[in-house]
Amino acid sequence: MEFLSALFTAAFDSNVVFAQMVGMVAVFLLAFKPQDAVRFGLALWAATSISGLVGWPIFALFFEPWGIGYMAPIAYVLVSSIVVFLYGAVACTGKSEAARARIMTQCTLLAVNACVLAAPLGNAAAGEATTLAVATGSSIGAGLGAFIAVVLFATIRQRIDERLVPGALRGLPISLVTASLMCMAFSCVAGIAGGLFA
Repeated sequence: MEFLSALFTAAFDSNVVFAQMVGMVAVFLLAFKPQDAVRFGLALWAATSISGLVGWPIFALFFEPWGIGYMAPIAYVLVSSIVVFLYGAVACTGKSEAARARIMTQCTLLAVNACVLAAPLGNAAAGEATTLAVATGSSIGAGLGAFIAVVLFATIRQRIDERLVPGALRGLPISLVTASLMCMAFSCVAGIAGGLFA
């Protein structure tokens, strides 16, 4: 039950993108087409989840006993960036030079965003006495929350008809208004999802 509570709390109640405002760059830069957003969001979800699955044992078995628990974010960040670049290396096999360069550029941007999302997970692990179930649920939930945020924002951005938006609000201003409304929507459900499994 604590796994499910941590998962839903991290995904909906304290969404790292909309509730904590971490990783908004990924939403604004890559949330143009829903198809691209789904691929990017899945890779971000996988990197964040694996960073929690591998980073927490590193923290619990090595950093905490040695008295250097404050280094937990480094473990999470390193694991998430390694996962992204391994994914990029696998995706580059059999591709042309231009395609490999494009994939590695996208992987660099993805690694930066995965590191930005992994740092709060490392700080949470260092600050709280959590179990493996809570750490795993939080990391998978944080990735799920980022995936939901990127895909929802891309879908809404695609559906906004730019012809009906006043000239002064076209482009970045309407994106900021949309993001603020989505942040308010996520704050309205705060406390509900995590309480389902208490």
